[in-house]
Amino acid sequence: MALLHVLHELRAEFSFWMVTAHLDHRLRPESGEDREWVRRMAGDLGVPVQTLGIDVRGLAAKEGISIEEAGRVARYAFLEQTRARFGARLIATAHHRDDEIETFFLRILRGSSLVGLRGIPPVRGNIIRPLIGATRGEILAFLAEERISYLTDSTNLGVETDRNFVRNRLFPVIGERFPHFGAPLGRTLQLVADEEDFLEREAAQLYAAAVSSVESGLVLDISALTAAAPVLAARVVLAALYALSGPGVRWTRTHVDAIFNLLRSGNPSARLNLPGGLFLVREYGRVYLGNRTLAPPLPGWELPVFGPGTLVVPDAGVALKFRIIEDRNEVPRFLDGRRTVVFDADAVPFPLTIRSPRPGDRFRPWGMEGTRRLKKVLIDLKVPVAQRHRIPLVVKGDAILWIPGIRRSREAPVRMDATTHVLEVSLVQ
Repeated sequence: MALLHVLHELRAEFSFWMVTAHLDHRLRPESGEDREWVRRMAGDLGVPVQTLGIDVRGLAAKEGISIEEAGRVARYAFLEQTRARFGARLIATAHHRDDEIETFFLRILRGSSLVGLRGIPPVRGNIIRPLIGATRGEILAFLAEERISYLTDSTNLGVETDRNFVRNRLFPVIGERFPHFGAPLGRTLQLVADEEDFLEREAAQLYAAAVSSVESGLVLDISALTAAAPVLAARVVLAALYALSGPGVRWTRTHVDAIFNLLRSGNPSARLNLPGGLFLVREYGRVYLGNRTLAPPLPGWELPVFGPGTLVVPDAGVALKFRIIEDRNEVPRFLDGRRTVVFDADAVPFPLTIRSPRPGDRFRPWGMEGTRRLKKVLIDLKVPVAQRHRIPLVVKGDAILWIPGIRRSREAPVRMDATTHVLEVSLVQ
């Protein structure tokens, strides 16, 4: 509520428009009432509202993750869907200084690197946090002074989750001895962030000098890495591992130490098998990092799509369903651009093509200006090298419409005031 009112007051001065997004996690009996209350509050300010209800408890059980993590995943997915739907540039969340300090304590207790201890950044990608410098007490004082109503989530008052335990049980005890501990901790967080930024810049320079790309993996320069400060060399090795594995593998200090043991060994052809199907092979003064299950690239392939129906794409191991929607009321309201997308059917009439990526392919991502090299898009999205040649593309002419499972293009948007026929494409396998 504080964020909503602050941004509402600043709209004219900074010339922006805004939409309110509220996700109902369905974890409390009264959550539906909260959802309607948010609608009324935003409506009173004349701000458009998007709300959605999700069974977060069911999502957690399905994915095998905690309810807290499932809620976080669902929230950010919904916020991104809303941003894309309205063509907005930024997502503003109401994280504040107390949230940042809670996160700091949680990461210390779980064991974290300097990266994890740097706190919650004010800006990350298209997410901004305008209140990150304010404490919870300052925000509550602002709400009281401005006579702004707000609700309290009852689940935040218990100690069931780790974060609530830190907030409601640990902090009061610390506050008895150190009543103003938040301020010095805030200074510590800023120092950590400054030093982390410096190390990241240094590591990026070392990565450029010590790591080179080859068609099926990466090559690491042994002399450059062993001559560097260990803290920088470790960051470079981790960055190389994640560049090939994607975020699905959790790399630890144990893996890094094993790799450095190989780098320092006297065996000029030592080999190391790693999680995620990766392996290292030493070749005298350099190390090759690649995928041991890497198959040779498939020859170029393409399949025509002559009309609605389901088409199996054997080379990509997926099936895509195409259908024409005549009634616009049937068009799904919230799409994440990964499993299902919609287009103006008259702008991209059949036949369409499903094909493999080609050298020089360019893509016009939804929500972004201009075009980008498809290869760069897949790199930025951390699609492992070994999987890129299997990515199917839905294409009309030379224009890539959709990268199934990844992202929609800006081509043929559905316009509620002009579109008469809608093409829906879904990933069904």
